Amino acid sequence: MIAPNLNRKTYTPIAAVVLFIAVIGAAHFLRDRVYYPHVVVEAQENVRLEFLQHGLFRNEACQAAVTTIADAIRVTCPTCRVTLRQCPVRLEPAYEKLLSEEPIEMPSSRLPQGVVTYLSDDKALALAACRETERLTGSDRGSRATCYPPNMRRPLSGSSRPPRIEMWQAIAGLFVLLLTGFASTFTGYLIVRYEALHANWSHDPVEVGPQKFHASPTPRIGGLGVMAGLFVCGAALLAIEQGASGEQFGYLLFASLPAFLGGITEDVTKNVGVSIRLALTMLAAACGVWLLGAVIPRLDVPGLDTLLGWAPFAIAFTIFAVGGVANAINIIDGYNGLAGGHAVIVLAALAFVSAQVGDSFLFTSTLAMVGALLGFLVWNYPKGKIFLGDGGAYLLGFWLAELSVLLVVRHPEVSPWFPMLLLVYPIFETLFSMYRRKLIQGQSLGQPDRSHLHQLIYMRLVRGVASDTLDPALMTRRNSMVATYVWGISVCCAVPALVFWADTNWLMMFAAAFCALYVWLYRRLARKEAVGGANETH
Repeated sequence: MIAPNLNRKTYTPIAAVVLFIAVIGAAHFLRDRVYYPHVVVEAQENVRLEFLQHGLFRNEACQAAVTTIADAIRVTCPTCRVTLRQCPVRLEPAYEKLLSEEPIEMPSSRLPQGVVTYLSDDKALALAACRETERLTGSDRGSRATCYPPNMRRPLSGSSRPPRIEMWQAIAGLFVLLLTGFASTFTGYLIVRYEALHANWSHDPVEVGPQKFHASPTPRIGGLGVMAGLFVCGAALLAIEQGASGEQFGYLLFASLPAFLGGITEDVTKNVGVSIRLALTMLAAACGVWLLGAVIPRLDVPGLDTLLGWAPFAIAFTIFAVGGVANAINIIDGYNGLAGGHAVIVLAALAFVSAQVGDSFLFTSTLAMVGALLGFLVWNYPKGKIFLGDGGAYLLGFWLAELSVLLVVRHPEVSPWFPMLLLVYPIFETLFSMYRRKLIQGQSLGQPDRSHLHQLIYMRLVRGVASDTLDPALMTRRNSMVATYVWGISVCCAVPALVFWADTNWLMMFAAAFCALYVWLYRRLARKEAVGGANETH
């Protein structure tokens, strides 16, 4: 027998698959460390109350929540007796059902942080206790306990939704935006001011590839300014706010490092392949699973939601999705202000809904990135003095994808198609490009070209406005005009997303409409470009 010749090309995909499975297994094992505050209370007249809250990622936080519940019970009901205080790592199916919308056989009260069930041999007495709790908490919108009789569907939205971001939190968010914006702007100034010192390794040259449309060599390390703004924000939050929001922001920032480092290394060395950058971004997504529990819980698609109920599949799907979004943002990063402006619109929409559901961590994280991007755009748009680069693009794409996943994970009332509609442009751009290159043109998926939608806009619409001279100032002005068209597309997606952020059906309809309009517009521009190119040839 002749042993098969296994060379490096054979071993590489096998090793990649083995490594990916190992990452999923490690993320799955570490993700299971979620602690659920559980308190049982014996009340008067033989009524037992069970308090169960949503999972927390630290045992210390769970123990603090259990203590808070027990102390509140002692104050409001001196005759009640706390019989159980625990923080289980995993829940039995019966207890998982309590936290869902499914009907249960006993009365229950929906709280912003979890649920309370009422148990008694006398079912009427248990229901009366449930309704009395709702009456006593009716004046407090932030902690009102909505009572649901037995065998009744218990929606997660509605009156049980947490209050919106308070005024002081909004002011703190504005401070975060200004702080990150200043840090990013100052870092951009240093990059531009001392350009001669780093030009040999930071410059993006002119006309060395099909996707180069700038007039002069330009630093492509603008991602350093974005990351600098986020680091300053993280340090300020950890120093000022000792609560969960500052700690979770630190986790998010730490998780983003592999994606950023892979991209910024490519910006400096020009020698990091797409597959390696994508793998590092997927590693960042795995860190998000481990540190923040960022796993896509559902897509409201029958069949797929069943698969997402199996944790290993959900983790693998999330890792692929986050990596795909990061790569999609890198693809649309082709002109001054295009990717940055699109992301600001998306982040503003995410911040608005985060405020609606009362999530201070997500609200702060979105505004931090908005500030960092605005500081970058000071130097990028419209003059194009620095570029976002792969480091900034992959960091931005990871941040957008991770916040989108966390918003759906932490707030079931938010439709998963809300962030999907916000990001439908870069996602569909990527999928359509893969279809066009592989099936229509027969080219490699990694082969760069000048056939993206934003490039067709540049070559057709902008060319009709300005003449085709080689004047650097005019080239820069033409470059910057493309972003305004894409920003209009982004706004057209963001407006219906904000209106219907909790309604999956409407969001899916608008996403499908966008895809159809994209194909129509692309074909129309491609046809005009082909005709225009033929006329110029003759």
